Amino acid sequence: MKLWQQYRDNWSEDSIWITDSPSIKAKEHLNTLHEFGYFKTYAPYFTERSGLDLYLIVLTLEGEGFLQYKDKTYTLHKGSLFLIHCREYQRYWTAEKGTWNFLWMHVNGSVVSSYFNLLKEAEGLVVKVKSLDFFEQIMWSIRPLLNQHQFYYEVEISQRIQHILGEQLKLSLHQPENTEVMPTYVIELQEVLTTDFERKWTLDQLAKRVAVNKYQMAKQFKKYTGLSPNEFLIVQRMNAAKYKLRIGNDAISQISRDVGIEDVSHFIELFKKREGITPLNYRKIWSLNLIEE
Repeated sequence: MKLWQQYRDNWSEDSIWITDSPSIKAKEHLNTLHEFGYFKTYAPYFTERSGLDLYLIVLTLEGEGFLQYKDKTYTLHKGSLFLIHCREYQRYWTAEKGTWNFLWMHVNGSVVSSYFNLLKEAEGLVVKVKSLDFFEQIMWSIRPLLNQHQFYYEVEISQRIQHILGEQLKLSLHQPENTEVMPTYVIELQEVLTTDFERKWTLDQLAKRVAVNKYQMAKQFKKYTGLSPNEFLIVQRMNAAKYKLRIGNDAISQISRDVGIEDVSHFIELFKKREGITPLNYRKIWSLNLIEE
């Protein structure tokens, strides 16, 4: 995708814009920082862009701004933090007749990409931080590490980027709308799937069990547990299978049936996908009979 961008640079004289060039080693193994800045902007400041294969972190310190990204428009106030992938179209700008002060960083790396996907799944690309000072201090602490041209400092930068994104992810999982008491029917379903995992449960059966619309039930279950009902059920089955493989000598086919999976080939495939090895090899690794005299 070709880089396209335009902007109006209406910011104060004490604004900061620093570029950095991470080493090849850092690019291969770490989170990397490519640009760092502090902008005190005035209307009509804006940046509009697509096609840049970097991620952008922005922390609002004062004033009001707006972000348009993925067909959504967000209002940014003091304490707003966002992460976006600049490959997609984005536009961010200062409120009309106002000011917008923010710290920003262009970053990259496989871990950054993973956090981006997790935040997107959790609908946490834009969050409100609880402690502005905490995030501001971490971001400002990166500035003296730039352009040091030593791998040690690149490791420090990588750790601080990951710290920011980790805290953002935690915030996205604990926003006010997600801090409600878990519905009793979600608690009941967790218990049902934990104790009766060998049964062939369907969404309709689970919904009927708790007398809740199946679509609402599935949505709320994932909201509060982080897993779909089916994924939660599979986790219980795999845990039970691992326990049986470690302490008993039942045939793999019997264990498959015991945990609710009639097709032993499917069981083996599922187990290998999640554990990285077959059930038989798992048993061999954990078998006490492998202890040498």
